[in-house]
Amino acid sequence: MEGHLGAPAPSDPTGPRTRRVEGILRATALAIAIAGVVDPGVTMRGAARPRLAIVTQQPAPPAADDVRERLVRQFGRSHEIVAEITSDAAAAIVIGDRYPAEAVAATLPVATVTMDNTPPVRIVSLSAPQSVPAGTVIRVEALLESTRDAPLATDLVVSIGGLEVGRLSHEFKAAAERWTPSIDVVPVGAPPWIVRAQAGPSAARTAVGLRREPLAVLVYEPRPSWATTFVRRALESDRRFRVEATSFSSRGVAMRTPGAVNLSTASLDGFEAIIAGGLEQLSAPDAQALDRFMRERGGAVALLPDARVDRGAVHGLMALATTERLLERPEKLATRFGAPAFDASELLVVGGAAPAGNDDVLATAGDGSPVIVSMPHGRGRLLISGAMDAWRYRAAADGAFDRFWQATVAALALAAPPPLEVVVTPPAPGPRERAEVSVRLRSPAPVPVAASVDGIPIRLWPEAEAGVFRGTFTARSAPGRMEMTAMAGGERPYDITYEVLVQDGAAADRGVGPPLALLSASRRGIDVTPQRLGELGAFVRESVNAAAAGVERRPLRASWWLFAFAASLCAEWWLRRRRGLR
Repeated sequence: MEGHLGAPAPSDPTGPRTRRVEGILRATALAIAIAGVVDPGVTMRGAARPRLAIVTQQPAPPAADDVRERLVRQFGRSHEIVAEITSDAAAAIVIGDRYPAEAVAATLPVATVTMDNTPPVRIVSLSAPQSVPAGTVIRVEALLESTRDAPLATDLVVSIGGLEVGRLSHEFKAAAERWTPSIDVVPVGAPPWIVRAQAGPSAARTAVGLRREPLAVLVYEPRPSWATTFVRRALESDRRFRVEATSFSSRGVAMRTPGAVNLSTASLDGFEAIIAGGLEQLSAPDAQALDRFMRERGGAVALLPDARVDRGAVHGLMALATTERLLERPEKLATRFGAPAFDASELLVVGGAAPAGNDDVLATAGDGSPVIVSMPHGRGRLLISGAMDAWRYRAAADGAFDRFWQATVAALALAAPPPLEVVVTPPAPGPRERAEVSVRLRSPAPVPVAASVDGIPIRLWPEAEAGVFRGTFTARSAPGRMEMTAMAGGERPYDITYEVLVQDGAAADRGVGPPLALLSASRRGIDVTPQRLGELGAFVRESVNAAAAGVERRPLRASWWLFAFAASLCAEWWLRRRRGLR
């Protein structure tokens, strides 16, 4: 018994091996802990994922979100997808139905996905004067285009403040046919007036402010003329006009108002319109001054002959042939744009038929022959009146003669560009919407230009065109009015105050502008429909090159190292406990 109790215990054959495993586990845990503290970095080189912008226009057309999801699935594995165009984007895909208002870098490759959201009739452009005097109708000009091959009748409805103020109808015969209507509407409510035009589902807006300074008109007579005299008196009786006159009663003897000038000896920049009579006495320098006034200044010239003019310096301005027609009894001339009809018996019929192109026929004889026409001339407009003796009947029809010329000259003068013009796009932004402001200085001379909205300065950048500056601002967070001020220095400083009306729901009327396909055509891209998204793969492969780049990795920052550290310590502790150690 004693010998048995004193015998040595049998040895554990697994002891040394277990201790070696414990040492390895302990060393592994210690190495992980030390490496975690040091946090070594490993530099790896490879192809970086290029950034691809896939942008959906807002408001989004139907099914645009589905198209974007398909594109994200198609390019998400090989590219970093962002929802807006950033400065480091390698390429962009824009989904929508119209040309974007935001500027896109010319060097960025852009593809477009045009959604089938085109209305049967599309409003391409909508324009109106920047501002009008109180009590003056607003002449609204639009450009509409048909997108259907079948005949289509449509109504152009113009409204201000939700109230319909004008309506015109037209029937399109085929696709791509264009219609350029003009309509005079009466402003309703307080300025600025937001003029809204709608043709079916397509709508557009423009803003018209209140003009506080009068329209400057110069009346020039190389010899006294009854026709010119009574038009001048009609304008002088209207407070919207500031009329200056120069009339030569004989050679070297002239009657002038304080602000009047000679055509060939002074600057005409301060006038919007010039009315000239006694045309056969106009000198060559006078005719050249009128031509320069229209082409360079963008002003309007109204020629009022009281006899047929076959020769002389003015004959070069009157590019349309005229035929004299003498009537035994006065005939009522039919007028356009809602202007009052008036009588005349001595007529100069312009060409015997309606002028072609963009010419406007303002008054016609009983057989439809044009008598008073207006046409573009350079940057301005030229009006020729063939109603030579209409002044004789100026008291008939409740002064229709005076009212016709007041409305006609006002429309001509308002079309002349102001010294400083401010255009906001969109004209009626929604709350917190980003808008673009364009400041155009008529003088090409380099002068400092500044703009601000509600007292906050706007950074303006010069455009390629001389005298044009652009900037952006964000509309206020709630509907209301914002006051924009623009100023230009130089020898003749100008300043203008412009009210911007912030409206809810204004973003729905964004039908104005060119199609979206023009963006890809100008950015080395392609335009596809939602049914042809597969073609974008070739565009992305050709436009985006994944450049090799060095990437620094921190492998010890991976979470699985924590599990390896914990597992090593737990296994070492378990083996020690199995051997009876703590």
